[in-house]
Amino acid sequence: MKKIFILTFICINLGMYAQDTVKVKTSLTPEQESQNLYNQGLELITKKEYNLAIENFSKAISLNPNFKKAYYNRGFAKFDSKNYSGAIEDYNKTLSLNPKNLDALYGKAQSFYSTGKKDSCRIVVAKLLAENSKFEKGFYLSGQLKFEEQSYKEAIEDYDKAILLKSDYAYAYNDRASAKKMLGDDAGAIVDYEKAIAIDSKMFFAYNNLGSCKRNKGDNAGAIAAYTKAIELKSDYYVALNNRGTAKMNNGDLAGAISDFDEALKYNKEYTMAMNNIATAYIKKKDFVSAIEWATKAIKNDSKCGVAYLNRGIAKQMNNDESGACADWKMAADNGVTEGKSFSSGLCD
Repeated sequence: MKKIFILTFICINLGMYAQDTVKVKTSLTPEQESQNLYNQGLELITKKEYNLAIENFSKAISLNPNFKKAYYNRGFAKFDSKNYSGAIEDYNKTLSLNPKNLDALYGKAQSFYSTGKKDSCRIVVAKLLAENSKFEKGFYLSGQLKFEEQSYKEAIEDYDKAILLKSDYAYAYNDRASAKKMLGDDAGAIVDYEKAIAIDSKMFFAYNNLGSCKRNKGDNAGAIAAYTKAIELKSDYYVALNNRGTAKMNNGDLAGAISDFDEALKYNKEYTMAMNNIATAYIKKKDFVSAIEWATKAIKNDSKCGVAYLNRGIAKQMNNDESGACADWKMAADNGVTEGKSFSSGLCD
């Protein structure tokens, strides 16, 4: 029995010594610590914890002032947190350390684009494509610039080049579709939107865009299905909710339409278009008092919303308020809605 007691006592002491050895710290070199902080920053980016990621990259840079990747990824984190001027500073530092870093050049161009400095963006894009004529993202950004200039054919040419270089470039297919849509080619746009979705089934805005093209072609059922998919992927997507409501209204489902417009307003209380669309739905339901109420809300939210004046005028006329209708139609015309003049013709002279 004594031997057993002694053995037990020794085992307990050995366990205590093992715990003590774990507490011994291993010192890291500044370079190793910098690398660890950098790796933690990358992990934080994947979690979209950008502020913490920026802190980690900054600490890594303080230990290694020429840490090129840390500057680049800090710029990336700043860009995604909408600190575009800070992103440009980091991309410039990256380029000073590595002038051939095309991703940093692209990030800089994107940052200029996001701040509305389109001329600066064009200069950087031109430099980017001069450095590498096969850099697909450069052609994509060039297409975006041309799209905003309403040079849709030229934008399509750039998107074509981007897709030729990267056949699974979902964003390029989506944006090329939008350019085709602006040129009235809804059929071609539908093909491209469907291709974008086939590549990236989580691209919620492509479903919304597809729905709008289908609605333009009179396929309201197909539009509703596409909008519904967009909403499934992003439940607070008030634009898609409003658009689905419009398609439902076109299909005669006025109650469903009003429900969607109401839901859109839950996510954006200042959404004038949804307010006006509710007014339209109530006109179709012949509930002119409610139509006037909602058109008035739209006008209070945006005093230059010409279509809301037009709708309120229609509702007032149907409610036997001709002078009020004429005043609203005049406001509609003054705010760029030509139908205001045609509605008032004869009645308001």
